[in-house]
Amino acid sequence: MYPLSPPAIYAHETVAANPLYNARLQRVVAALETPVEPVIFADEDLPRIIGEERLFENCGNMGEMDEVPDPKLVLNTFRFDGKREERTQWLAEAAQVAPSHAEALLGYRPWAWSNYNLEGDPARHDKVCRPCWRLHFQRGCVHKCAYCSLGGVLISAVNAEEWCDNLGRLMDAHPWQETYLLEDDADVPGLEPELGCSGEIIEWFGTRPDRYVIIHTKTWNADWMVDLKHNGNTIIVWSLSADTQSRLIEPVCGTMHERIEAARVAQDAGYQVRYKFKPIVPVRNWREEANEAIDLLFQKTDPDVISLCAFMWHDVESMKRKLPVDLLDPWALQAAEEAGLTPSETRAAPFPDDVRAEIYLHYLREIRKHNPDVPVSLSTENFAMWKRLEGELGCTALNYVCGCGPNATPGRTCLTEHPFKIAEAGPQGDFNAM
Repeated sequence: MYPLSPPAIYAHETVAANPLYNARLQRVVAALETPVEPVIFADEDLPRIIGEERLFENCGNMGEMDEVPDPKLVLNTFRFDGKREERTQWLAEAAQVAPSHAEALLGYRPWAWSNYNLEGDPARHDKVCRPCWRLHFQRGCVHKCAYCSLGGVLISAVNAEEWCDNLGRLMDAHPWQETYLLEDDADVPGLEPELGCSGEIIEWFGTRPDRYVIIHTKTWNADWMVDLKHNGNTIIVWSLSADTQSRLIEPVCGTMHERIEAARVAQDAGYQVRYKFKPIVPVRNWREEANEAIDLLFQKTDPDVISLCAFMWHDVESMKRKLPVDLLDPWALQAAEEAGLTPSETRAAPFPDDVRAEIYLHYLREIRKHNPDVPVSLSTENFAMWKRLEGELGCTALNYVCGCGPNATPGRTCLTEHPFKIAEAGPQGDFNAM
């Protein structure tokens, strides 16, 4: 487990009352750098904990904080009682918090339907992602990346076995989805192996024929997964950054060298590994540092997919508040300032198309020097950039294999079906209420 000193730990009464779940809680507590006595709470205590005890006081963009403490920990259990809407509404109103926070605190967000590029998706013309069910087990992160706002509180469930049982029903109802991303709201290896839930999930997927879990991570913490019975059904995608970014903008995650070494450990244990250079922050000497990272990853590992994504989702002033400006390439910074793009205009802000294209082409051509055949895709980019680069990439927005999409099975190099046409939310639509 990561060395952590959280300001507080809260455990729901359902965790304390169950011997298996309580044992997980106690292992996490025992592994902390600074001892903290867990506070046992019931639902009715949450408005007070949120308000008077200021549960979310350290949440915010971490690059704009003078000091970033370790997150407070909240351990709870997922619920499958059909009361998601009424209970979420109660807490959101009682504590004046966002419904997403209310769902996570009450255990009503085990997975979510992502309608990417379907009717109702506000970004459907500005982001190429595939509709799918995405799995959640935590919300929050122990990493302290300067551009991120997922610090302050880490909410984690502990009832992995019950979660898996209900997930099996979801999967059976959606035979078109072959791969399931575990977390885009957290980085699950941070509390392992003490929490003891990710291993349960990995081994459960190992019993599911032709179905895969994809764990997306920046971690250095991989030794705990070596002896798990994954049966080849777990894919691990490392978000990889070059040296300067990994050390100075993404502290705690693990350096470039440590992440690649963790990927090597996982690969040697039989896991399929992948990489996402995401987000690529164009620091000074970014080209030379990209070459170093690409050289090292191919020396140590053999990925079956590599994805690329420039730093985005910010306007230039927001970026300058969160990132150390003196680290940025003056060429890229000037282009962003002159373009003045905002996320309301394009999710790809703040860097204009020419800057992002130059970044992608540099990475792509370096990758091709090592492996001319490995699929390389753009992650969360827009259709215009895909059209611009599809000749170099060798695939299109409709048939590329990404690192974490719903049909990104190991070794697949191209999709055979239209990704926006085969997706269905299922006959009941909302499996969160099960």
